[in-house]
Amino acid sequence: MKAEGQADGQASGQAENVLSTYWQWLLHAWKKPAEAVAAEKWYGLTTLILEDLFFILAGLAGMNKLASSLITSYPYFSSIITELKSSFSSYVMISVVLGQVVVLAINYFAMKRFAKSEFDFLGYLNRYAHLSAYSLILNVLFWIFALTGSLGLQEIALNMTAVVGFLALIYVLLEEKAEKIDQMQFALVISIIVLIVVMIVVNMFFKEFASKIASVTNQQVNSLLGNSY
Repeated sequence: MKAEGQADGQASGQAENVLSTYWQWLLHAWKKPAEAVAAEKWYGLTTLILEDLFFILAGLAGMNKLASSLITSYPYFSSIITELKSSFSSYVMISVVLGQVVVLAINYFAMKRFAKSEFDFLGYLNRYAHLSAYSLILNVLFWIFALTGSLGLQEIALNMTAVVGFLALIYVLLEEKAEKIDQMQFALVISIIVLIVVMIVVNMFFKEFASKIASVTNQQVNSLLGNSY
C-alpha cells in the first residue's frame, strides 16, 4: 500500500511538473512571442487544439443563442431552426479544423520546399503556436463574449484572432532563409495561396449550408402543404 501511494504521488508530481512547464512556455509566448525557446513536441499542437476548442465553443454558443431567439420569435419554425442549428454546428467544427490543418500544411510544405527548413512538422507547430499564442487568450474571450451575447466584442476578438494568426504565418516564413526566391516574395506567394485556400473552404461551407437550408425548408413546406389537405 505504501509503495502504491508513493507511485501515485510521483505520478501526480510529474503531471504537475509537466503542466507547470507548459504554463511557463505559454507565459513566455505571451511575454516574448518572437523569442524562440526550447519546447516539448506536444506544446504547439496542444495550444492549437485549445485555440480551436474555444473557437468552436464560441461558435456553438452564438448559434444556440441565435436559435433560441428565433424559436421564441417564430415558434412554428422551431423544427427547421433546430435542424439547421445542428447542421451549422457540424459545419463550424469541420471548417475550423480542416481550414487550419490545410493552411498550416501548405505553410510547412513551402518552408521545406523553398527555404529548406530544419523544422519537423511538430517543431513547426511549436514555433507557429508560440508566435500566435495570443490567439488562445482571444479565443477564450471570444467564447465568453459569445456566452454573454456581446456581438460587437465578438467581432473585435474574431478579427484580432485572424490578424494574429496571419502575422504568425508570415513571421515564421520570414525567419527562414529562402534559397530559391526572395523572402518577401516567398511570404507574399504563400499568403496569397493561404487566402485562396481559406476562400475555398469558406465558399464550400456556405454552399453546403445554403443547400441544407433549402433542403430543410422544402421538407417543412411540403410537410405543411401535406397537412393542409
